[in-house]
Amino acid sequence: MWARPDLLAELKGLGLLRSPELERSFLHVRQESFLPEAFGTLAYADMPLPVHVSANPPTMPSARCLIAALDLLEPLSELRVLIAGCRGGYPGALLAEIVGPERVVVVETDAERRMRTERRLQAAGFEAVRVLPALPTETFDRILVLDATPPRQLVSLLADPGFLIARGRGAHDLAFVKLVRQGGETAQMTFNEAPSDVMAGPERSSDESPVDFGRLFAVEDLLAHAWEGRVTGHYDQHFRDIVDETFARGPLDPSAFDRAEEPCKDAARRAFQAAYILQSAGELERAADAYERSIRLEATAEAHTFHGWALSFMGRYDAAIEECKRAIEVDPSFGNPYNDIGAYLIELERLDEAIPWLQRAISAPRYCCYFYAHTNLARVYLQKGLREKARKALRQALDVNPEYEPAQELLRRIEQESGYFG
Repeated sequence: MWARPDLLAELKGLGLLRSPELERSFLHVRQESFLPEAFGTLAYADMPLPVHVSANPPTMPSARCLIAALDLLEPLSELRVLIAGCRGGYPGALLAEIVGPERVVVVETDAERRMRTERRLQAAGFEAVRVLPALPTETFDRILVLDATPPRQLVSLLADPGFLIARGRGAHDLAFVKLVRQGGETAQMTFNEAPSDVMAGPERSSDESPVDFGRLFAVEDLLAHAWEGRVTGHYDQHFRDIVDETFARGPLDPSAFDRAEEPCKDAARRAFQAAYILQSAGELERAADAYERSIRLEATAEAHTFHGWALSFMGRYDAAIEECKRAIEVDPSFGNPYNDIGAYLIELERLDEAIPWLQRAISAPRYCCYFYAHTNLARVYLQKGLREKARKALRQALDVNPEYEPAQELLRRIEQESGYFG
């Protein structure tokens, strides 16, 4: 599980966190101070994080999204900074560490969020930061927009010269916009990726591409929706359905616990959903870290198994097998880890070892996908030249799921006696 130095290395590797002032601030300000105590284990995970305990909590931005915005903001000592939207207070603390707490103003219209932010900033030593319910009348050298306030409404609060950084709206929704005020004129720039000067630094390989803000925001939205309990489109619903199916009849089935009484269990589900989103997006290191967070919040066979799955995509089969064995220790009735161990042993060409694990998957009381284990058994039998056993296993797979194409294809090859290619 990532600690602050690991997250620092990740951000630097992306070409973010480019200024020494921002890096020092990141290393000095403890993110734990701006998270609910119950969710302290989430600190330094690179995903949106819940700022308080509730059924559908608001979130602070992921580290990469927030740092990308702060890089563009170019904070320097003595500048006056306005932040629209508290987002838990952590962004304000990072900026206060650079420019001075007395030069930072946070505007938050929600009274409960505002009071919570004030308390956290005070406890972290940033009591001089002003947290206001409405926009002030003074002007600022920099403005960072973290809420739904239209950026154009804030231009009048910019000093001349000064500029504002916000997420775009409409056609520019998947980009950062910069509104610059200079000489009485206002100009807008749009950033679809990290600008070239952000890419500077010895930590970054010369053959890597700049951070694509379109991809960043697309994944960020899905992750935030997972934590905030929002469904705004097909992908949100898809990922929610996967989580519901995975935890059905298990300890994190919503019917098995009270969210209000056991918030860590609910958070473990949401961290799991975030991890699965990251895995689906090909962000395997982030996914593995998020699965670990889910396990720290509430150890489940499901999270251990999917953590192993993410490790397997990185070629770490032995580690994946160990993670599946931990899943079995947590819940021996859950079928997925038995099948997955068998699948990983097949990849390692340890066919005889795979067979008993796959047989245990088939006999497990709680498994939504028995056809996977039957099909994997068929793969083993085919590689061992046991065609009749393979045919029987594939027919059993298709009895469970007649539409499963890999089983259909393997059976078709056997029937045509065209040979097998694993």
